[in-house]
Amino acid sequence: MLVSLVHMQISESPEKNLETAEQMLYRAADADSKFICLPEYFAFPASLEDNKHVEKIADEVYEPAVQLLKRVSKQVDAYIVGGTVFEKFRGKYYNTCLFLRHGEILGKFRKMHLTAWEKNVGLNVGRTFRVFETEFCNVGLLICADVFYPRTVRKLASLGAEALFLPVSASRTHPHVKGHPLTTKRAKDNRVFILKNGNTRSNSRGGNSAIISPWGILNQAKDEMETKIISADLDITKLRKLRRATVTE
Repeated sequence: MLVSLVHMQISESPEKNLETAEQMLYRAADADSKFICLPEYFAFPASLEDNKHVEKIADEVYEPAVQLLKRVSKQVDAYIVGGTVFEKFRGKYYNTCLFLRHGEILGKFRKMHLTAWEKNVGLNVGRTFRVFETEFCNVGLLICADVFYPRTVRKLASLGAEALFLPVSASRTHPHVKGHPLTTKRAKDNRVFILKNGNTRSNSRGGNSAIISPWGILNQAKDEMETKIISADLDITKLRKLRRATVTE
């Protein structure tokens, strides 16, 4: 089962970012990827954290981003993990990841563990875990800092998640990290695939994209500063055997 992450260079133009995302989604689909993921904040300006008009930008970007995701997912034979958008729901804003297929939003996940910046701009905390049953495997969603907390991955694994998509965007406040020590540990401890999808500017701070199995890293972006696709075949049969063997020990 081929999965792909769009390791994306984020520009100051939301329109340009949407154009890049669309091109790369189609390219990954042409390679017969069954799941394609975008990074956190993929449609927003690169200097989002410096902008004083975040709410205005969020409102302007949301509808074009969602329509793009719906349009592409309607035309490709793949599930799309839509990075994240700022979703306004009942007067409150959330950092939300959409999960789509055949032009429809199958469900969403709202980030549970917000950064200080996200709290300062008025984002709200999500409360609900989601696991999606597909014909290929069971999929869970988390967003960036959610993976810092062991219980979040443990909870998704207990709900049956086998592949966990993790859109990220490491900010200036994120400590510099070499490799993927945290996500590698989470994948091994919980016997799940973790698909961490970052962008080019967050590489040096731990936001580089990687596809990680319980037995090691399958593919990763090695400090690439240009948009590219990171892909790997996930051996779901091997994962399920590993889980069964662990249960019987």
